[in-house]
Amino acid sequence: MNKVLTTSASESLLEQSIEQIEKALASLIPPREEALHGLLFASGRYALLSGGKRLRPLLVLATADAYGAPLDNALLPACALELIHTYSLVHDDLPCMDDDDMRRGRPTVHKVYGEGHAVLTGDYLLTYAFQLLSEDKHLTPDQKLRLIRCLAYNAGADGMIGGQVVDLLSTNKTIDWNTLKFMHLHKTAALLATALEFGAIIGGAPPDDHHLLSDIGKNLGLAFQIIDDLLDAGEESEKTTVLSFLSAPEAEALAKTLYKTACDQLKALSVPTPHLSLLAQKLVFRSN
Repeated sequence: MNKVLTTSASESLLEQSIEQIEKALASLIPPREEALHGLLFASGRYALLSGGKRLRPLLVLATADAYGAPLDNALLPACALELIHTYSLVHDDLPCMDDDDMRRGRPTVHKVYGEGHAVLTGDYLLTYAFQLLSEDKHLTPDQKLRLIRCLAYNAGADGMIGGQVVDLLSTNKTIDWNTLKFMHLHKTAALLATALEFGAIIGGAPPDDHHLLSDIGKNLGLAFQIIDDLLDAGEESEKTTVLSFLSAPEAEALAKTLYKTACDQLKALSVPTPHLSLLAQKLVFRSN
């Protein structure tokens, strides 16, 4: 897919945001070799600092910035969301799930630290995320409660975990389009929608904007997963993908339609969102 040209100013801000996110993530789990349970922090750092696009925290920062929220108010919640995403990957890679040996070009957590420690590493990252939100001194009590509820819901049974359950149940089975769409909307799109909802809560967006941002996240999340399926085409898989129902050109056209819908929704918000628009573009028009 051809990339759309972007302004150098937006690209520069994006690079600065990534640097701030990486610095903040590294500070969250300092090495603790002297502790009896020091291995937990070593494996946590290994999982969290293994690279990645940091799309979810970037979406939090961009959305909060659009509504005038200071960076300090958004950075820790953005990192908390990345902790949740990372925990989901650690558990997803386990032999009882997708059984992957490599993640982002290096061995997965369970290959380095063992399956038991990988389970506990994921559990640690999950619970730590909620601790961070509850202790964030830049948030009001109401914001903390709303963020915690939003994350718990979208990462739980009616969000990411629910999608993962359907994914497991669908392995080696023929499923229909509605089941596949449910799985992608919950397993992938739920946390992307959460990122935009986080920014809305932190920035004090009006209710109409908040609901619209959630829909934008879902449309972008579904488009993101469709592109993932296209990029993974040709790899052996026991799972149904969008290419089980659509040709590659049809799938690409659907992703572009979802992207256009999201862009139209962004324009309908009460504030301009140039940085969010750039990230939306990068979610869909990508090669890896």
